Amino acid sequence: MRSVENARVALDDGDADKAIKMMQSTDQLCAKVVAPPTIHGLAMRVISDAYMAKNDPESAKAALEKGLALCKPHDGRAGMPEFMRADLNGRMGDLHAALGEVERSMGRAKDAVRHMRKAVERFEVLGQAEFVAATYNRIALVLMESGKHDQAMHDLDEAEALVGAGNEHEAQILSSTFAFRGRCYESKGEVEKAREAVTKALSYAMSCGNDPIVAECEAFLGKTQDKSNVDQDAFL
Repeated sequence: MRSVENARVALDDGDADKAIKMMQSTDQLCAKVVAPPTIHGLAMRVISDAYMAKNDPESAKAALEKGLALCKPHDGRAGMPEFMRADLNGRMGDLHAALGEVERSMGRAKDAVRHMRKAVERFEVLGQAEFVAATYNRIALVLMESGKHDQAMHDLDEAEALVGAGNEHEAQILSSTFAFRGRCYESKGEVEKAREAVTKALSYAMSCGNDPIVAECEAFLGKTQDKSNVDQDAFL
């Protein structure tokens, strides 16, 4: 685990090559000592991030697939303690979600959605509503990029329904949910509905410091100001 943390630090510092070398050594050590699949899988997750930092999605994909292959023989094993089952589902969910992002970067939308939905299944087993909702947002984004805005709306509905009031990640998740919903409405020419959704997204984004969404929302509301239902004279 110390090697994993050191590799993450190296990656944060912009030294992907160092992170890769450290995780390659960790991969070999895990295989030698037959480390738990969740730990070995984590090493594969970190090395995949390092490969993505070097714009090498094929190697990243191979690392994630190896991580899943390490976990698969233990999946559903009878008599597994509950904490081990939870750890395994969490790790496999994370690996599937990451693999979905890699597939998306490679323009393979169908495969991206397939892996993200598998991640949803794993996170649902754990009752991790925040992860499920965030993953639904990512699925919606892939579908939107594929021009499937109506399908994306269904996943955004799922994301919104899962986020409860008071959840510490509520604003972060819903800022994306409503921003994406705004894009869907805009694609159908429903600008007023888009503005309503984007206004909600802006409120959530400002409350949690989601600056990219703030910038996107402000730009959209600015360019569509002529479609506003607000009486400008009310501010005079």
